[in-house]
Amino acid sequence: MVKIFNLYKTVLLAVSILLVWGGSACRQQDAKADFNLRNFVDLAGAGVRVGIVDPELGPAGRYARQVLEKMHPAESETATAIENNIVTYESHVRALLDKVLRHEIDAGFVYRSDTLKVKDEISIIEVPAPFTVSPEYALARMKGAVAPAAALNFINWLLLSERKGLWQEYGFRPLSAQSQNIPSVVPTSSTSDVHVELSGENLKEPLRIFAAAVFYDVLPQLAKEYRNESGVEVECEFAGSGKLYQKLLQGAVGACGADIFLSAAPSYVVELERQGLADSARIFMGNDLVVAVSSR
Repeated sequence: MVKIFNLYKTVLLAVSILLVWGGSACRQQDAKADFNLRNFVDLAGAGVRVGIVDPELGPAGRYARQVLEKMHPAESETATAIENNIVTYESHVRALLDKVLRHEIDAGFVYRSDTLKVKDEISIIEVPAPFTVSPEYALARMKGAVAPAAALNFINWLLLSERKGLWQEYGFRPLSAQSQNIPSVVPTSSTSDVHVELSGENLKEPLRIFAAAVFYDVLPQLAKEYRNESGVEVECEFAGSGKLYQKLLQGAVGACGADIFLSAAPSYVVELERQGLADSARIFMGNDLVVAVSSR
């Protein structure tokens, strides 16, 4: 019995040592993970956890890839190191930013507009000028809109010059004249002749908008203002542009889906128009891609 008791004490002592060592190792690992990320090149550091949006699901991921592709000729080693540090591919920017806020990753490529509401909880690293990209957004009216004139009226209302101030408050930026006249998208109408009469249409149902997650904050505010001015209700469904595009291709239009599509990728809008599923397509707003860093 004495031998068994001594063996039991030995086992307990060994387990206790392992637990203490394991806890110490975890603390050391956590300490190592507390990076001081201030410059873009810091993302290439060993062990830095970087996240992007899945390029197949959202344009923010494709923009992040473009940044790294631009780096390769001059900063190939740094670009490769950052690529190797990518540990997650999220469905849209908001999901990626949430991981930054929860400290599940150290940095994520997001839109500037998404960072404003959490600016006290994160830090921003700007993409170096030689490698910057210019995210642009497009919208269109779906051919199956329940109230086509009402849908077009809302689109034109968004384009009025007095709306630009609110967009900028939410971190978006107006487009240059050159951007607004991209050949693949129908040019914007003159703001002096944008009103469309709504008479003769059944407006008992709200306008339905499929909108990229990047518009999650600004669009409800705009919809509220539009309702106060026109009396027309606007309902929004937010998701990654790629997911919404696929739903539209599958027939989610009008009463079964959307009257208007606001996309973070102009290519989706162009393709819908090319297939005869949308019209009145146009580039209407821009943004900046930045790196959000978790604050510790």
